Amino acid sequence: MSKSSPDQISPSSPGIGLLILFLIFRLLLLGVASGFSWVLGMAIAFQYPSTSQEVPIVEKLLLGLKNRASEQQLPLPSSTPYVSIPETLKSLVELTEVEKQGLQTELKQLQAELNTLIGRTTALENKLRVSRGDQNLETRLNIMAQELAPLLSANENKQSTQFSPPVFTKDASMITLPSYILFESDSNKISFDGRVIVDNLISELRNYKDITISVSGHTDNTGKAKVNQEKSFLQAEAVAEYLSKNLGQRYRLLAIGYGEFRPIAENDSQTNRQRNRRIEVKIDPRKR
Repeated sequence: MSKSSPDQISPSSPGIGLLILFLIFRLLLLGVASGFSWVLGMAIAFQYPSTSQEVPIVEKLLLGLKNRASEQQLPLPSSTPYVSIPETLKSLVELTEVEKQGLQTELKQLQAELNTLIGRTTALENKLRVSRGDQNLETRLNIMAQELAPLLSANENKQSTQFSPPVFTKDASMITLPSYILFESDSNKISFDGRVIVDNLISELRNYKDITISVSGHTDNTGKAKVNQEKSFLQAEAVAEYLSKNLGQRYRLLAIGYGEFRPIAENDSQTNRQRNRRIEVKIDPRKR
């Protein structure tokens, strides 16, 4: 058996260690050179600043990264424009002082009528021994109507043979109806509330036989006299036609338009002018 010679065994090579040390030295040298170059560049830039308006590439990259991060974190702003709400609303209609005073007078009249209606409603509730003061007026009236409905239906047959207190009497053969309730605004067309009033009048007129019904229209002195007379006639004619349609042929109807020539009050205020705008219904026995 042969023995291997000593010169065939290779000693451990020191090349790997030297290579590692060389790489470490190169990295250190590169870091020192980079740092020195950065310091030298900053000194040159500070001493000799650039006059170019173009943004450096490094700054562009940093800004791009910053904007992209902001878009990912923050919600997009709403595209709905901001609308400011005014604290006060301006009047859409310019009114004169006379018109304002007239409207104030009319408003006070409506408020007085409302207070009267509230008082009458409360008195009726006291008679029925109910209290609905915490609700609005319309609801209170509807509740009382529902409570009275069974009583009205139970006495329906008795009431059908009796007449309500007459509107027309021997001493009062004419009634006056306000035009602002009977007709729609600036029109000769009977409104919904006006039809309710005329229907109640028809129920009363059925109690009379062989009569002539005269319907006369009146206005205030606003505008031309000829126009007012024509308007009053058209309104009187509309009421007469409505009565004739519902009463039948047993009654003779006349329509007259007096315009502004028969006022019942001076046309010196909004309230008085409103009183003069009216429809008068008069009954006369037929002459045989």
